[in-house]
Amino acid sequence: MRKRSSFLRIISAVLLVIVFSFSAYEPSIDANASSQKAKFTKHSYNGINLLRYPQVYGINKNAASKINSTLKKAADKSYKSYLDLKKAEKVVPKEELCKKTARCKYSFNSLYEVKYNSNGKLSIYYLEYTYTGGSHGKNHVTMYNFDLSTGKHYKINDILKTSSNYKKVHKYAFKYLSTHEPYSCYVSNLSDVTVNKNTQFSFSKDGIYLVFQENEIGSYDEVTPFIKIPKSVYKYVFL
Repeated sequence: MRKRSSFLRIISAVLLVIVFSFSAYEPSIDANASSQKAKFTKHSYNGINLLRYPQVYGINKNAASKINSTLKKAADKSYKSYLDLKKAEKVVPKEELCKKTARCKYSFNSLYEVKYNSNGKLSIYYLEYTYTGGSHGKNHVTMYNFDLSTGKHYKINDILKTSSNYKKVHKYAFKYLSTHEPYSCYVSNLSDVTVNKNTQFSFSKDGIYLVFQENEIGSYDEVTPFIKIPKSVYKYVFL
């Protein structure tokens, strides 16, 4: 009887360990993956306040390292554009430069905004602004989208995996733009809207936003258009 009782106690202990392991360990993975959010530090490239970029922390170190490397490379590229513009400015006579520009100089800025930081995903809006004269400068937007647990850098091809997905999203975006002001003034044909591998996007809670460059929607250049595409339109699956 003593041997049987001892044996039962051992079996019970083993079962408790197994149950505890599954109940305590497995759900925590899902919870961490879906609730992860990044924290940020703000940086000015080489102390130049016009060139801003972020770095992340508070997540998996390997993931943070990958994300920060990508964002730093974006800042490196902006710095090169900044230097190239300054070099181009020097060869323009001062009198001509003052006629072309409001402050007698060219300008290049880079700035960012966190658009999405939830459910283990991150989207950063990165804007480069160039001014070389005239009434206003030119904007160029790049969206940086990441998985916070792995550091994976998503492009739109990772979301719209088939030509069928692209076509569905293209038609949905056209329908929205052609029926909503102020875009409807510039969009009347499907060909007025472009959705391809170069199209920028941002994550959202239940889908994505397509992010268009200025002048990409007809001649509309007041802001960068963000057009929401519900997940049901393309039904992507994250890997």
